[in-house]
Amino acid sequence: RSGKNAENVEYQTFKNYFKRIYLRLAMALVHAIHDGSGYLIAIGRELYKLPSSGAMEKVASCGEVPPGVSDCEGEAFISGIATCKEGIVTCSNNKLLESWTWQGTRTANAVAVKRPTALRISPSDGRVVVSDKAGDAYSFSLPSLDDRRYLLGHVSVIMDCILTRDGRYIVTADRDEKVRVSHYPNCYNVHSYLLGHTEFVHRVVQTGNTTLATIGGDERLMLWDLQSSTVTATIQLDQLFSTLTALPSTHFLLLSSPTTLSLLSAKDLSHLHTVPVEGTVVSVASREDGEIVVLTKESILRYSVSPDGLTCTPVEVCEGVVWGDVRVSSQPERKKPAGNKGFEAYYERKRKRIEDETAKAEAKVCVS
Repeated sequence: RSGKNAENVEYQTFKNYFKRIYLRLAMALVHAIHDGSGYLIAIGRELYKLPSSGAMEKVASCGEVPPGVSDCEGEAFISGIATCKEGIVTCSNNKLLESWTWQGTRTANAVAVKRPTALRISPSDGRVVVSDKAGDAYSFSLPSLDDRRYLLGHVSVIMDCILTRDGRYIVTADRDEKVRVSHYPNCYNVHSYLLGHTEFVHRVVQTGNTTLATIGGDERLMLWDLQSSTVTATIQLDQLFSTLTALPSTHFLLLSSPTTLSLLSAKDLSHLHTVPVEGTVVSVASREDGEIVVLTKESILRYSVSPDGLTCTPVEVCEGVVWGDVRVSSQPERKKPAGNKGFEAYYERKRKRIEDETAKAEAKVCVS
């Protein structure tokens, strides 16, 4: 708009309230390999493997746009990893999807519609599921990454996306406080909406066969029953935690802030332990047996869960890792409440206009 409307206080308030928010991702992350054999660590464009026992080794360099591929722009870094028996799938912030063998050979590539925000592999049909910043989710065939299929859409950014272990449901969390549970692959069939957060929902994990946990910008951690779509437990946190990780075999949940790790019960969200972390936490992943790997801006740490808490063991990093590429992801801005001043002025002008129009109509009636 331009002219008089652009100068109105209420218009500026309205514009600022609904301004566009971009999700900024970390330039490094750690992912637990599906079969429990170790972890994949992405730092910038480089992908490394950290086996359960043995030295860390480089697997591949990702995000390089092949000749003839268009619509990929900007500096590339790995923003998502998924694994299956056939190999590895990565997505980069330049919208490039790549599939790899376990030996580090690229087998296929494709370009996502918009920048991906989450990357998963369906346990039911083995397809790659990608959610993006436009609020849509698609699936691609493996390993060819062709046969793209549209799954579902939100009206805002999808912050996180998971598929349940039985492959029946896809759960998507968005910027507008909603968690949607849809049947997979017929995602037009919505099972339920999990409504309870008052800010963006940026993490969702499955804690049991029929239970989910979510965390949002309102600093609330909520436990849900998937079948009844009801909240079974909720706690108010004292800060905004960046990651939420489930430890299924131990029935624990792990929350991480930039400087701490907190262990909670996955049954009632009761607090168990909190330990400080040397360095700034960037990403966290865990195996089924409860082992945890934490990627910080300066190092890689292994943690084991015991009745006494968390025990830390530093990991020897292989040569060539450029830690300067690592930065901490930032969450979207919270909703800013609309200021009352502009709206009060608007309603006052509206009231006066109605009074003037009413007075004019009455005067016409009197004259006639």
